[in-house]
Amino acid sequence: MANYEVVVGNIGKVYEGGFYQSALDEFKVYQGRSIAGTGKAAGEPVTMLKDGEVIREHSPELDVKINS
Repeated sequence: MANYEVVVGNIGKVYEGGFYQSALDEFKVYQGRSIAGTGKAAGEPVTMLKDGEVIREHSPELDVKINS
């Protein structure tokens, strides 16, 4: 079984487990908070990993450069 993790910038690991959909749900929640600028996740990068390899990434720094 694969191991999924979701890591948020200054918060750290917010999910670790064997369920892709649960990891994806957490990724989307924290990505939304990062974009919306709410709470401790405001403006922070969010990364989803499968067995230690990055499979999804939200990087506010890149979003700013692309959208400027």
